[in-house]
Amino acid sequence: PANTSPQIKSAFDKSMHGRAIKAAAWTGLLPLVSLLALSSSDPPYAAHLRTKIASGVAKSERRARERSSAPRATCSGCGRPPVLCVCDALPSSRVATSTEVLVLQHPREFRRRSLSTVPLLPLVLERCAVKVGYGFAPEDLEAVAERRKRGEKPLLLFPGPAAHSLDAEEKGGGRVPEAEEGNLLVLIDGTWAEARRMMMQSPELVEACRQVQLVSDRASLYDDVRKEPEKHCTSTLEACARALQFLEPDARLADHAGKCLEGAMRHMVEKKRRVSTERNQEPRFTRPGAKSYAKNKRWVEIKKELFVEDPSET
Repeated sequence: PANTSPQIKSAFDKSMHGRAIKAAAWTGLLPLVSLLALSSSDPPYAAHLRTKIASGVAKSERRARERSSAPRATCSGCGRPPVLCVCDALPSSRVATSTEVLVLQHPREFRRRSLSTVPLLPLVLERCAVKVGYGFAPEDLEAVAERRKRGEKPLLLFPGPAAHSLDAEEKGGGRVPEAEEGNLLVLIDGTWAEARRMMMQSPELVEACRQVQLVSDRASLYDDVRKEPEKHCTSTLEACARALQFLEPDARLADHAGKCLEGAMRHMVEKKRRVSTERNQEPRFTRPGAKSYAKNKRWVEIKKELFVEDPSET
């Protein structure tokens, strides 16, 4: 068709499905009328390709609706929805620990903000930074690079056979040698599978750090709303609060930081549980396959609009 970009038509002719649809959605050069003309042109497309084309159009429509929808209101203080605001549980001023905290967060965990504890850390701790990515190099992290220049090794909190146990004294061990001024504590935030992949994709960072761990079992505040894989597993915030108990030279400051962190998390979990209870007064029943049907209904409609179905294929 005359109103179709040559680049889009070329991409459609080559791939006959996804790439052309995505290009059309991103650039806005391919209206539905042009797509109809392309789909009806010779040669005819196989049934599985027609399904992919319709599915791609439906997905583009969903993404366009998501981008055009107005973002929900959030609290200016904590960045959470008003019903989940935790400002009442935050300290009047952030806690200035001598230990600096650096959180390396997986992008998927960054998108799971409703129950993530990481956003609370910078609201409570003055010396805290969050970086999002799949893998990290020491030179890309300013705090790590500075300590490498000074010949110091940051502490990477992640379990492993070579990791030193910070809470070894609770198991009958000796004094924690890491308790000194100016430590850098590096935390990995994500599911256990995501965290392991981040470790594997950051070999230079792992080499530049001293690996430490927490081995004592403690019940997590998350137990009411989310299941942890093992008894010793806790949230990133709880692990940070626990580690500060051993790393911060000032025991009073460490105790204050821990109480503020866990208090904010407890407030968040309680609000989340209350909101979930209020919104789900009665158990809901969904017919098997109902969600899949609702998701696929639109691309089935698009397929019917775009292509004249061969009765022999139905």
